[in-house]
Amino acid sequence: MDWIIFGLVVAWLGIVSWFDIRKSEIPHSAWVVIPLIGAAVYRIWQGNWTLVLLAAVVAAVSERYRISKAFGWEELSRIITWLPLLFMGVFLSIQSSPLSALAIIGFWVAWELNWWGGADAVSAITIILIYPESKFILAFLAVNVIITIALVIRSLIVEKTVRLHRIPGLPLILIGVISLQIMNLVIT
Repeated sequence: MDWIIFGLVVAWLGIVSWFDIRKSEIPHSAWVVIPLIGAAVYRIWQGNWTLVLLAAVVAAVSERYRISKAFGWEELSRIITWLPLLFMGVFLSIQSSPLSALAIIGFWVAWELNWWGGADAVSAITIILIYPESKFILAFLAVNVIITIALVIRSLIVEKTVRLHRIPGLPLILIGVISLQIMNLVIT
């Protein structure tokens, strides 16, 4: 079962990464929303509904402007209105999966601060629901650090200046998932 899920995840991330590299966007939000729903069902099936609750609250807060417009209630567009639900989701999920809960919040905050695109954040949250163990978070962080250092060194050599680069997030998530699988093979 693990290899089937891994194959589906790599195929999905491979496709959306290709779009991300070519056009810096995905063709439709369904490319990340449907896998998020699938990951939520999988995580509930695995017995950790609290992470799904947190992901659902984060998704609702991210869509607060649309929700506000749909209900005709401007108060729903303010993030402060959603804070009690966010705190409840964090409180419940942090007890069972502290690093995963913090990662979900971190990915959402990165999107809210425009450090990441929406597809990157939703995809990362999806992967956390599928692989909530700390090994994925470490693999993902290692990939980001290595790529960042490599690009800074490259710019130092080629451009004779140190600068940070904007790189597509979805390929980094894909490399993180592959790295996790390699770590699992080596460790076990």
